[in-house]
Amino acid sequence: MDDQSADGTGAVLGRIAARDRRVRVEKTVPPGGIVAALQLGCATASAPLLARMDADDVALPERLARQVAAMEAHPEWAVCGCGVRIAGGGAGFRRYERWLNSLTDPAQIAAERFVESPVAHPSAMIRRQALDAIGGYRDPPWAEDYDLWLRLLDGGRLIGKIPETLLVWRDHGSRLTRADRRYSAARFLAAKAHFLARLPAAKAGGVRICGAGPTGKRLARLLRREGIAVAAFYDINPRRIGEVIMGIPVLGADGFPALHPQGGLLIGAAGTLGARQRLRELAASRGFAEGVDFFCVK
Repeated sequence: MDDQSADGTGAVLGRIAARDRRVRVEKTVPPGGIVAALQLGCATASAPLLARMDADDVALPERLARQVAAMEAHPEWAVCGCGVRIAGGGAGFRRYERWLNSLTDPAQIAAERFVESPVAHPSAMIRRQALDAIGGYRDPPWAEDYDLWLRLLDGGRLIGKIPETLLVWRDHGSRLTRADRRYSAARFLAAKAHFLARLPAAKAGGVRICGAGPTGKRLARLLRREGIAVAAFYDINPRRIGEVIMGIPVLGADGFPALHPQGGLLIGAAGTLGARQRLRELAASRGFAEGVDFFCVK
Protein backbone atom coordinates (compact mmCIF):
# COMPACT_ATOMS: atom_id res chain seq x y z
CA MET A 1 0.00 0.00 0.00
CA ASP A 2 1.62 3.23 -1.19
CA ASP A 3 0.19 5.86 1.16
CA GLN A 4 0.74 9.08 -0.80
CA SER A 5 4.53 8.73 -0.88
CA ALA A 6 6.42 11.62 -2.48
CA ASP A 7 10.02 10.41 -2.23
CA GLY A 8 10.37 8.04 -5.19
CA THR A 9 8.86 5.07 -3.35
CA GLY A 10 6.19 4.64 -6.05
CA ALA A 11 8.82 4.14 -8.76
CA VAL A 12 10.72 1.62 -6.62
CA LEU A 13 7.52 -0.33 -5.98
CA GLY A 14 6.69 -0.27 -9.69
CA ARG A 15 10.05 -1.81 -10.58
CA ILE A 16 9.62 -4.53 -7.95
CA ALA A 17 6.10 -5.34 -9.14
CA ALA A 18 7.30 -5.55 -12.76
CA ARG A 19 9.72 -8.35 -11.95
CA ASP A 20 7.73 -10.21 -9.26
CA ARG A 21 4.13 -11.16 -10.09
CA ARG A 22 3.33 -11.65 -6.38
CA VAL A 23 3.65 -7.91 -5.80
CA ARG A 24 0.66 -5.66 -6.48
CA VAL A 25 0.89 -1.96 -5.73
CA GLU A 26 -2.15 0.01 -4.59
CA LYS A 27 -2.18 3.74 -3.76
CA THR A 28 -4.45 5.43 -1.23
CA VAL A 29 -6.78 8.24 -2.26
CA PRO A 30 -5.74 11.65 -0.88
CA PRO A 31 -5.37 12.55 1.92
CA GLY A 32 -4.50 8.92 2.70
CA GLY A 33 -3.27 8.05 6.16
CA ILE A 34 -2.59 4.84 8.05
CA VAL A 35 -6.26 3.85 8.47
CA ALA A 36 -7.00 4.50 4.79
CA ALA A 37 -4.00 2.36 3.82
CA LEU A 38 -5.08 -0.45 6.16
CA GLN A 39 -8.65 -0.39 4.88
CA LEU A 40 -7.46 -0.41 1.27
CA GLY A 41 -5.11 -3.30 1.98
CA CYS A 42 -7.86 -5.35 3.59
CA ALA A 43 -10.23 -4.62 0.71
CA THR A 44 -7.62 -5.56 -1.87
CA ALA A 45 -6.40 -8.78 -0.25
CA SER A 46 -8.29 -12.01 -0.92
CA ALA A 47 -6.78 -14.51 1.52
CA PRO A 48 -8.42 -15.66 4.78
CA LEU A 49 -5.28 -14.60 6.70
CA LEU A 50 -3.98 -11.04 6.51
CA ALA A 51 -0.43 -10.18 7.56
CA ARG A 52 0.93 -6.67 7.77
CA MET A 53 4.06 -4.72 8.48
CA ASP A 54 5.44 -1.27 7.80
CA ALA A 55 7.85 -0.44 5.00
CA ASP A 56 10.69 0.41 7.37
CA ASP A 57 10.49 -2.82 9.41
CA VAL A 58 12.28 -6.10 8.70
CA ALA A 59 10.67 -9.54 8.89
CA LEU A 60 12.74 -12.69 9.25
CA PRO A 61 12.25 -15.00 6.23
CA GLU A 62 10.35 -17.59 8.26
CA ARG A 63 7.90 -15.15 9.84
CA LEU A 64 4.87 -15.70 7.59
CA ALA A 65 5.25 -19.49 7.40
CA ARG A 66 5.53 -19.71 11.18
CA GLN A 67 2.46 -17.58 11.69
CA VAL A 68 0.38 -19.48 9.15
CA ALA A 69 1.32 -22.73 10.89
CA ALA A 70 0.37 -21.23 14.28
CA MET A 71 -3.01 -20.05 12.97
CA GLU A 72 -3.70 -23.48 11.50
CA ALA A 73 -2.75 -25.11 14.80
CA HIS A 74 -4.94 -22.64 16.74
CA PRO A 75 -8.14 -22.04 14.76
CA GLU A 76 -9.54 -20.27 17.83
CA TRP A 77 -6.98 -17.43 17.49
CA ALA A 78 -8.19 -14.25 15.78
CA VAL A 79 -4.69 -12.76 15.73
CA CYS A 80 -1.18 -14.20 15.84
CA GLY A 81 1.68 -11.92 16.75
CA CYS A 82 5.37 -12.71 17.26
CA GLY A 83 8.32 -11.58 19.29
CA VAL A 84 9.92 -8.33 18.14
CA ARG A 85 13.19 -6.49 18.51
CA ILE A 86 12.91 -2.71 18.59
CA ALA A 87 15.73 -1.08 16.63
CA GLY A 88 16.40 2.35 18.10
CA GLY A 89 14.53 4.03 20.93
CA GLY A 90 15.54 4.54 24.53
CA ALA A 91 15.06 2.81 27.86
CA GLY A 92 11.28 3.15 27.69
CA PHE A 93 11.17 1.18 24.46
CA ARG A 94 13.46 -1.47 25.95
CA ARG A 95 11.04 -1.92 28.85
CA TYR A 96 8.10 -2.08 26.44
CA GLU A 97 9.92 -4.65 24.31
CA ARG A 98 10.56 -6.89 27.32
CA TRP A 99 6.94 -6.63 28.47
CA LEU A 100 5.57 -7.13 24.96
CA ASN A 101 7.68 -10.24 24.35
CA SER A 102 6.71 -11.69 27.73
CA LEU A 103 3.06 -11.93 26.61
CA THR A 104 2.44 -15.03 24.50
CA ASP A 105 -0.53 -16.92 25.98
CA PRO A 106 -4.01 -15.62 24.96
CA ALA A 107 -5.20 -15.48 28.58
CA GLN A 108 -2.12 -13.48 29.57
CA ILE A 109 -2.55 -11.09 26.64
CA ALA A 110 -6.21 -10.52 27.50
CA ALA A 111 -5.45 -10.00 31.20
CA GLU A 112 -2.79 -7.34 30.57
CA ARG A 113 -4.45 -5.54 27.65
CA PHE A 114 -4.98 -2.35 29.66
CA VAL A 115 -1.30 -2.00 30.61
CA GLU A 116 -0.20 -1.25 27.05
CA SER A 117 -0.89 -2.38 23.50
CA PRO A 118 -0.18 -6.14 23.77
CA VAL A 119 0.74 -6.82 20.12
CA ALA A 120 3.17 -5.01 17.87
CA HIS A 121 0.97 -4.06 14.94
CA PRO A 122 3.63 -4.76 12.26
CA SER A 123 3.99 -8.29 13.65
CA ALA A 124 0.31 -9.21 13.37
CA MET A 125 -1.39 -11.86 11.25
CA ILE A 126 -5.16 -11.45 11.46
CA ARG A 127 -7.97 -13.80 10.55
CA ARG A 128 -10.16 -12.01 8.02
CA GLN A 129 -13.38 -13.50 9.40
CA ALA A 130 -12.66 -12.06 12.84
CA LEU A 131 -11.66 -8.69 11.40
CA ASP A 132 -14.79 -8.43 9.25
CA ALA A 133 -17.00 -9.47 12.17
CA ILE A 134 -16.08 -6.30 14.12
CA GLY A 135 -16.21 -3.97 11.13
CA GLY A 136 -12.50 -3.91 10.26
CA TYR A 137 -10.17 -1.04 11.05
CA ARG A 138 -11.76 2.21 12.14
CA ASP A 139 -10.43 5.73 12.73
CA PRO A 140 -10.90 6.39 16.47
CA PRO A 141 -9.46 9.29 18.50
CA TRP A 142 -6.71 6.93 19.71
CA ALA A 143 -4.33 4.45 18.05
CA GLU A 144 -6.09 2.33 15.41
CA ASP A 145 -4.17 -0.85 16.27
CA TYR A 146 -4.83 -0.64 20.02
CA ASP A 147 -8.48 0.02 19.21
CA LEU A 148 -8.56 -3.14 17.08
CA TRP A 149 -7.03 -5.37 19.76
CA LEU A 150 -9.39 -4.01 22.42
CA ARG A 151 -12.46 -4.50 20.21
CA LEU A 152 -11.45 -8.07 19.40
CA LEU A 153 -10.79 -8.89 23.06
CA ASP A 154 -13.99 -7.12 24.10
CA GLY A 155 -15.85 -9.49 21.78
CA GLY A 156 -14.24 -12.56 23.33
CA ARG A 157 -11.76 -13.21 20.50
CA LEU A 158 -8.38 -14.73 21.32
CA ILE A 159 -4.99 -13.24 20.49
CA GLY A 160 -1.92 -15.48 20.59
CA LYS A 161 1.73 -14.97 19.87
CA ILE A 162 4.79 -16.88 18.66
CA PRO A 163 7.46 -16.23 21.30
CA GLU A 164 10.44 -16.19 18.92
CA THR A 165 11.63 -12.83 17.59
CA LEU A 166 10.58 -12.73 13.94
CA LEU A 167 10.36 -8.97 13.31
CA VAL A 168 12.71 -6.01 13.69
CA TRP A 169 10.56 -3.00 14.54
CA ARG A 170 12.28 0.27 13.73
CA ASP A 171 11.86 3.31 15.94
CA HIS A 172 12.61 6.83 14.66
CA GLY A 173 11.42 10.37 15.18
CA SER A 174 8.99 10.47 12.24
CA ARG A 175 6.98 7.40 13.30
CA LEU A 176 3.27 8.03 13.89
CA THR A 177 3.81 6.77 17.45
CA ARG A 178 5.97 9.83 18.08
CA ALA A 179 4.40 12.37 15.71
CA ASP A 180 0.61 11.86 15.96
CA ARG A 181 -1.31 12.84 19.10
CA ARG A 182 -3.61 9.81 18.71
CA TYR A 183 -0.67 7.78 20.00
CA SER A 184 -0.10 9.94 23.08
CA ALA A 185 -0.33 8.58 26.63
CA ALA A 186 -3.47 10.67 27.20
CA ARG A 187 -5.25 9.13 24.20
CA PHE A 188 -4.18 5.63 25.22
CA LEU A 189 -5.65 6.21 28.68
CA ALA A 190 -8.89 7.41 27.08
CA ALA A 191 -9.04 4.17 25.06
CA LYS A 192 -8.48 2.13 28.21
CA ALA A 193 -11.25 3.96 30.06
CA HIS A 194 -13.64 3.50 27.14
CA PHE A 195 -13.14 -0.26 26.98
CA LEU A 196 -12.97 -0.74 30.76
CA ALA A 197 -16.37 0.95 30.91
CA ARG A 198 -17.75 -1.71 28.57
CA LEU A 199 -16.93 -4.57 30.96
CA PRO A 200 -20.00 -6.06 32.69
CA ALA A 201 -18.44 -5.81 36.17
CA ALA A 202 -17.82 -2.07 35.73
CA LYS A 203 -21.33 -1.47 34.46
CA ALA A 204 -22.92 -3.47 37.28
CA GLY A 205 -20.91 -2.35 40.29
CA GLY A 206 -18.69 0.54 39.24
CA VAL A 207 -14.94 0.55 39.82
CA ARG A 208 -12.51 0.73 42.73
CA ILE A 209 -9.16 2.25 41.82
CA CYS A 210 -5.91 1.16 43.45
CA GLY A 211 -3.56 4.04 42.89
CA ALA A 212 -4.27 7.65 43.83
CA GLY A 213 -1.49 9.17 41.74
CA PRO A 214 -1.88 11.06 38.44
CA THR A 215 -2.86 7.99 36.43
CA GLY A 216 -5.53 6.89 38.89
CA LYS A 217 -7.02 10.38 39.08
CA ARG A 218 -7.14 10.84 35.30
CA LEU A 219 -8.59 7.38 34.84
CA ALA A 220 -11.31 8.10 37.42
CA ARG A 221 -12.34 11.26 35.58
CA LEU A 222 -12.43 9.44 32.24
CA LEU A 223 -14.48 6.58 33.65
CA ARG A 224 -17.00 9.01 35.13
CA ARG A 225 -17.39 10.58 31.69
CA GLU A 226 -18.09 7.07 30.39
CA GLY A 227 -20.89 6.77 32.94
CA ILE A 228 -19.06 4.49 35.39
CA ALA A 229 -19.27 5.16 39.13
CA VAL A 230 -15.99 5.33 41.09
CA ALA A 231 -16.71 3.75 44.48
CA ALA A 232 -13.31 3.93 46.21
CA PHE A 233 -9.61 4.80 45.98
CA TYR A 234 -6.76 2.86 47.59
CA ASP A 235 -3.02 3.43 47.71
CA ILE A 236 0.03 1.79 49.24
CA ASN A 237 1.93 5.10 49.48
CA PRO A 238 1.46 6.45 53.05
CA ARG A 239 1.60 10.04 51.78
CA ARG A 240 -1.53 9.56 49.68
CA ILE A 241 -3.64 7.82 52.33
CA GLY A 242 -6.32 10.18 53.63
CA GLU A 243 -6.25 12.39 50.55
CA VAL A 244 -9.72 13.13 49.17
CA ILE A 245 -10.29 12.64 45.41
CA MET A 246 -13.64 13.58 43.88
CA GLY A 247 -15.08 13.54 47.39
CA ILE A 248 -13.73 10.06 48.12
CA PRO A 249 -11.08 9.50 50.84
CA VAL A 250 -8.07 7.38 49.85
CA LEU A 251 -7.75 4.21 51.91
CA GLY A 252 -4.61 2.21 52.63
CA ALA A 253 -3.80 -1.45 52.11
CA ASP A 254 -5.64 -2.36 55.32
CA GLY A 255 -8.84 -1.10 53.70
CA PHE A 256 -8.27 -3.07 50.51
CA PRO A 257 -11.54 -4.79 49.55
CA ALA A 258 -12.29 -8.50 49.43
CA LEU A 259 -13.94 -9.94 46.35
CA HIS A 260 -17.71 -10.15 46.46
CA PRO A 261 -20.26 -10.62 43.64
CA GLN A 262 -21.55 -7.04 43.57
CA GLY A 263 -18.19 -5.42 44.22
CA GLY A 264 -17.64 -4.15 40.70
CA LEU A 265 -14.28 -3.98 38.98
CA LEU A 266 -10.94 -3.49 40.75
CA ILE A 267 -8.36 -1.49 38.79
CA GLY A 268 -4.67 -1.22 39.61
CA ALA A 269 -3.47 2.16 38.34
CA ALA A 270 0.27 2.10 39.04
CA GLY A 271 2.93 3.53 36.77
CA THR A 272 5.90 1.48 37.96
CA LEU A 273 6.41 -2.27 37.61
CA GLY A 274 7.20 -2.69 41.32
CA ALA A 275 4.01 -0.95 42.44
CA ARG A 276 2.00 -2.88 39.85
CA GLN A 277 3.32 -6.17 41.18
CA ARG A 278 2.46 -5.17 44.77
CA LEU A 279 -1.11 -4.34 43.72
CA ARG A 280 -1.36 -7.68 41.92
CA GLU A 281 -0.31 -9.48 45.09
CA LEU A 282 -2.84 -7.56 47.18
CA ALA A 283 -5.63 -8.24 44.69
CA ALA A 284 -4.83 -11.96 44.54
CA SER A 285 -4.74 -12.17 48.33
CA ARG A 286 -8.30 -10.79 48.43
CA GLY A 287 -9.60 -13.28 45.87
CA PHE A 288 -9.48 -11.18 42.69
CA ALA A 289 -8.42 -12.78 39.38
CA GLU A 290 -6.51 -10.62 36.93
CA GLY A 291 -8.31 -10.48 33.63
CA VAL A 292 -11.68 -11.25 35.21
CA ASP A 293 -12.51 -8.80 38.01
CA PHE A 294 -9.12 -7.07 38.31
CA PHE A 295 -7.07 -5.29 35.63
CA CYS A 296 -3.86 -3.30 35.77
CA VAL A 297 -3.70 0.03 33.94
CA LYS A 298 -0.49 1.91 33.29
